Amino acid sequence: MKINLKSLSIVELKALQGEIAVEMEARKKGERQKLLQEFRDKAKSLGISLDELLSGQKAKTRSAGKVAVKYIHPADPSLTWTGRGKQPRWVGEWLAGGKSMADLKV
Repeated sequence: MKINLKSLSIVELKALQGEIAVEMEARKKGERQKLLQEFRDKAKSLGISLDELLSGQKAKTRSAGKVAVKYIHPADPSLTWTGRGKQPRWVGEWLAGGKSMADLKV
């Protein structure tokens, strides 16, 4: 079925656009449900639940421990930096004042 879009008014085109979006979402949801049911059936045929199957497939993430502080402001010990990530403003100000990073080392 081919629709002559040039013959439609802007109002008709917007209505058609809305109908298309609704239909696409409905089909996407239907396909997702169908796939989910296929996975459930396959897992059941293997004697396991879908939850068990999925829990065994989760990627194990390594927890990054706390990083030690490498730099500390001499006048305000609450200002610290690990040396990772974006340089804090106070470090930039310290360096702009002609002082060195060695002065901030822990």
